[in-house]
Amino acid sequence: MTSGTSRGPENENASPGPPGSADQDRASHVGLVSHVTRVRRGYLLVSGLDYFADMLLTVTSVLLLQSLGMGSGAVFALIAAVWIVEGVSEIPTGVLADLIGRRASVAISFVLRAVGYGALFFSGSVYVAAAGVLLSALGGTFASGALEAWAVDETGADETGAKDPRGLDRLFAQGKIAENAGLVLGTLTGATLGTLDLALPQIVAGLTCALAAVLSLRLMTGRPDPDRPPAAPGRREAFAPRLRESFGEVMTGTRLTLRGDKVLIALIVAAALLWLFRGIPGVQWTVVYEGLVGGNLLVLGAMRSVGSLLEIPLLGWTLSLQKRRASARRTVIVTASTAGALALVCAATVKEPALSIVCYVCFSTAFGLCMPGVRAAMNERIDSGHRATVLSVASLFNSLFTGGGLILTGLAVGDLGSTALAWPLAAAGFGVAGLWVASLAVRPGTAPPAGPPRPTTSTTGQSGPQEVPAP
Repeated sequence: MTSGTSRGPENENASPGPPGSADQDRASHVGLVSHVTRVRRGYLLVSGLDYFADMLLTVTSVLLLQSLGMGSGAVFALIAAVWIVEGVSEIPTGVLADLIGRRASVAISFVLRAVGYGALFFSGSVYVAAAGVLLSALGGTFASGALEAWAVDETGADETGAKDPRGLDRLFAQGKIAENAGLVLGTLTGATLGTLDLALPQIVAGLTCALAAVLSLRLMTGRPDPDRPPAAPGRREAFAPRLRESFGEVMTGTRLTLRGDKVLIALIVAAALLWLFRGIPGVQWTVVYEGLVGGNLLVLGAMRSVGSLLEIPLLGWTLSLQKRRASARRTVIVTASTAGALALVCAATVKEPALSIVCYVCFSTAFGLCMPGVRAAMNERIDSGHRATVLSVASLFNSLFTGGGLILTGLAVGDLGSTALAWPLAAAGFGVAGLWVASLAVRPGTAPPAGPPRPTTSTTGQSGPQEVPAP
């Protein structure tokens, strides 16, 4: 990636270069703007497809597992296993993303998920279905952090190395809009297909992931790095030594990054708590509301989509607010987390089905509004060379907290349709975690380490879906 040191502000008063140098600078600037535009479009398209594929399953997945004979405890245990598999795989796949290239890592993610979703479609056995779920979970970790790191590194600086302090908020707000578009289309499409056969959304998700793998290889391009010498013709280092060396370098850099920034560590933990308290109702909602809507999957799909549709204009409003107020990030997270906690309490306690559905939609919307600010705050504090790995550490915490929390919830909740205990506790935790995140998200970032950052080997993100990973 271009370091920008040769065109920094300190050279503004240098003597003019040879004739034509101004034209070359203008051409370089135009090329940079064009590249950044392509990166943003690629990031938005791949993110949208990612969410479209996963959300095809959001209405039908738990119902499909129940139809295969899984009880309440088994469903909670399997989804907890998804989070744990993702957790233990996050750092190794994050290191691979920094080593083999983020573009390749994202493509591998889509290929593994295509196979896993296909297994779910063709399975008549609960064991094959469980294997497909876990393979899809493993595949998700190859993209976790990699897509996001590629987009941040390729759009985060101009040719002088200058950074827009609010650029990340805009990038992730736009990304959230693209994710929501994929989420809405995926949810409604999956619900429609589910009325024909509960397994049908799985094969469509697999085909979508196969398409996304091809597109990611074409779209996730990057600028050449002049600081990295070209490889000698005919020579290629052995992969295993490079992997060991890279793993050691990345883990050392990651450890130093985390050790030197206690705010980043606290932010990772607080965000993981948000994911946990979002995950508990995320497992139960289809079972809770299926009876209230007469088993109509299209109504469930519309219910899940409304919140994401509402997020789009609200995210547009947050973008305009960020242009006017420096504290907009904190304001949005505090407001959204508080409103979401209250909405979830109401969803669990009110007796009127229509009002309960409205409250749950508001809770889902609130979580989505918190995420752009959380992701921007983390990325501001991470060095480029280790970004994918540090983001994978954050996903590790998300996975372990949520997996452990879901296991405990499954033991405490005997019926998937019971909200009396789990949802009020989740609401309280969500509100407290949101206030903690908001207080951390506006802390000034740490200074970058001395010397140039370790160059990434790649030219190329939920991040997983905001819904609990759908089996």
